[in-house]
Amino acid sequence: MSYQTRRLSDPPDYFNKLTTKQKRNWRKTTKKIEKNEELRTRYRPFQSSSNITVIHLHYKSTINIIDELITKAKQTTRYVLDTESEKGERNNQGALIQIQFVHSISQSTIILIETNYLPNPQSILFARIEELCSIIFSNNNEIISWGTIAEEFEHFHYLGLIHL
Repeated sequence: MSYQTRRLSDPPDYFNKLTTKQKRNWRKTTKKIEKNEELRTRYRPFQSSSNITVIHLHYKSTINIIDELITKAKQTTRYVLDTESEKGERNNQGALIQIQFVHSISQSTIILIETNYLPNPQSILFARIEELCSIIFSNNNEIISWGTIAEEFEHFHYLGLIHL
């Protein structure tokens, strides 16, 4: 019996020798496998857009790149947002801001703001990144995220980068 063809209706020979917990885990895993197989037959595999541009923003980014992003941001009204935090000893600290500019079905730009490597807050580069963020998070734009924007940026207030 292979992993892919595992069925609840046809347990392996060793099934009766398993502990109660092992049997429960086997059933749970088998249900997941069956569900995945059903989805695999029902839907085509995901095809990512071939025109995705990924840009990392940090202290080595150029002002020209930020200016190009500002131009794109002024022409974009829909964004997808996700954030990642690092767990500290006392509290979480924001580490990464991921923003996808959704230009069209076939084209998008993703910026990764590496918060631990941002330029000095008094620098021109930081001011341009801050301007980019203010354009993205203006009230006229649609922001798609896992939670509310306030929740997404809960651990990023220390940056002074995004003003909601």
